[in-house]
Amino acid sequence: MFVGPKNQKMSSYRPIITLIIVSVLIIGLVLNYNRMEIPNKEAPPVAQTTVPLLLNSGQVQTAEAEISILLWFENGNIPQEAWTKRPTPDWIWTYNELQSGSEKVVATLSGHQMINKNEEIDLYKWYTSMAYELSKTGGLIYIDERVDQAIDISAYLSKTNAQPAQWALIGDLISIAAYQNNFSTSLLAGQDIINIQLLSRGKNNLGRTVLAIPALLKEF
Repeated sequence: MFVGPKNQKMSSYRPIITLIIVSVLIIGLVLNYNRMEIPNKEAPPVAQTTVPLLLNSGQVQTAEAEISILLWFENGNIPQEAWTKRPTPDWIWTYNELQSGSEKVVATLSGHQMINKNEEIDLYKWYTSMAYELSKTGGLIYIDERVDQAIDISAYLSKTNAQPAQWALIGDLISIAAYQNNFSTSLLAGQDIINIQLLSRGKNNLGRTVLAIPALLKEF
């Protein structure tokens, strides 16, 4: 959907429309939660030398990124590796319990931190290993990485060999959900298999961008 400069009334509704689009994407992902693709469990994946995250993508000039991670355990059991193998040496997990619709107790670990390029490389190696370990116990990883810069999403997707599946355009906000071979966890959004979602707001590098794996859970 495109909002032109002459459509003054629509501009006042952009925040609402943005929230609706993000909410619809999240609802679609939640409804398809049980149809998630599980990585091959016979051997752990090999970490790629080229990290397909924001700071090391060549599309970002900022030195740091805001990273949030959520580990989701549907059966409530958290393996020891989740506590001992941390994304960064000083990472702190916050434990929480949720009551699911099936009356099961869902356990989560969440954390938040600012990282630089080197820490992003280590985080990606942790993700590659941990996604494989958690797939054996039904655990899931959600990663949210944000930078204070608008980027060319199409250039990022091309550089990282990601295949776009769904997109939305509202004013200066663009959202694209895609599939990228290096990310282990994937899920269904409608009829499309995705494992990455990017939203960028602004232009000429002024703005904000979020990279979510496999999909956005927080408001942008």
